[in-house]
Amino acid sequence: MDTTRYIKTRDVLKIIKVKDHAKLHNHFIRQKKVNTKEDESVSEEAIHNIQSSGMCVLEKSAFKAKKEIKILKSKRNLNKAIETHSVENWKKERHAEKIGEHRSPLQENKKNPNFLQMKKYVIDRKTSSEKTEKNKFQSFYYTYKLKNTNRIVEIIKKSVLKVDHLLSLGGSLVLMICMSLFIGCFSALANDSCSMPAYVNVSDEVLAYKDTIEKYCKQYEIPDYVSVVMAIMMQESGGKGNDPMQCSESGFNKKYAHSPNSITDPDYSIEVGVQTFADCIKQSKIKDPGDTNKLSLALQGYNYGNGYINWALSNFGEYTKANAKAFSDMMQAKLGTNGYGDPEYVDHVMRYVGITFRGGTNPNFNNLEPWVTKNSYAQAGLYGQCTWFAWGRFYELYGYDPGFSGDGSSCVKELVAAHPDKFEQSSSPKAGAVFSAIGHNHVGIVITVKENTITVQEGNLDGITNTFQDAKKDWQTKSYTLDQLRSIYGGVVFANPK
Repeated sequence: MDTTRYIKTRDVLKIIKVKDHAKLHNHFIRQKKVNTKEDESVSEEAIHNIQSSGMCVLEKSAFKAKKEIKILKSKRNLNKAIETHSVENWKKERHAEKIGEHRSPLQENKKNPNFLQMKKYVIDRKTSSEKTEKNKFQSFYYTYKLKNTNRIVEIIKKSVLKVDHLLSLGGSLVLMICMSLFIGCFSALANDSCSMPAYVNVSDEVLAYKDTIEKYCKQYEIPDYVSVVMAIMMQESGGKGNDPMQCSESGFNKKYAHSPNSITDPDYSIEVGVQTFADCIKQSKIKDPGDTNKLSLALQGYNYGNGYINWALSNFGEYTKANAKAFSDMMQAKLGTNGYGDPEYVDHVMRYVGITFRGGTNPNFNNLEPWVTKNSYAQAGLYGQCTWFAWGRFYELYGYDPGFSGDGSSCVKELVAAHPDKFEQSSSPKAGAVFSAIGHNHVGIVITVKENTITVQEGNLDGITNTFQDAKKDWQTKSYTLDQLRSIYGGVVFANPK
């Protein structure tokens, strides 16, 4: 007998479900695109803000941002480690550490020098956060003490509290946002612009004192500052009255009372005014008349008294519009008055300073407005080109956009078309003129004209587009006769100031 047992079984069709990875992946991609639309717009805005901001602070801001991100990542990792342990396990771990039974992951983490600091942060997060924020932003407010800083500080505080959340967007985006944030805040706090105001001619009354001004400038060893002293007189009195330099209250006044308009001799007023300004130049430690920042310090010192100069150098190292305003506010509070001096005195004087002086002897590449942020050729990446250089120098000299954006050979025509009330085309130059080379597609600035000698400044000596760093070296100051200039460039045409 066949002993084999026949076991009746039911046929079962087993359908094994397999994940459709391709479908899930596509879904993930679609969802990611939806979730990141806003993030991408934020990133584009951040990139735009960075590109349009001052390049002189990017590296410093990036370093701070990277450091902040690193610390926050450490905090997040530590939080995860601690949260994996209950309170009892935490105590057991600490007990085990004491008796040396084993080494826990947390004990290993103590090898990190920042562990104790991170642990404290986790235990008392709110307190630590408040202290960090206070230390971080106290310096901003203390330094400037301006009315508008409270709002800015609050914005920064709220933004810093969001950094931990922004980590989910990616480190690169956070870095860009942080850099943009710090750049914007520094710009707002400084409230500065180094560009020159639009040029205004001095009056005939001031011009009548030019010989006297030159005499005393030579006597007090500032012969290069005649045009600046004339500008001071223009701002102070327009060349009118018996005290045209408005310096009766100066310590160098030894003949008259130290009260407004006590000087009744214009010649003596000029002597005292020049001597006072010479002392301001000395206190500001100006070595080059083209150092516009130190010149600004000296000018503001003439208005406030040189007590401001020492105060600004001690607390800030330089002149800024912000600290000029802060000094005025401080003195008002101290003296109980409704006003103290003119916080915008520098701009008010510099509008009268001769164009070939107020732009500085040499280009000031630390002032990013003419060379980066407002220069149309810089926006196109044409650093080092002759057009980029001419645009920047024009802005330094005149304080406004020349209105040209084409090739060098067309700059004169475009300038005259943009500013017909201020410039006219000519075959011979004046100081402050823009020249276009007819035959060589070139443009430059006329700095001085003395008899038959024309001194010009021009860029693009190497014939290529450069980085900003290389472009700062790619220019020259050179003197020609008019015939030489015409011969070299195949003919020239000038846009002369009227």
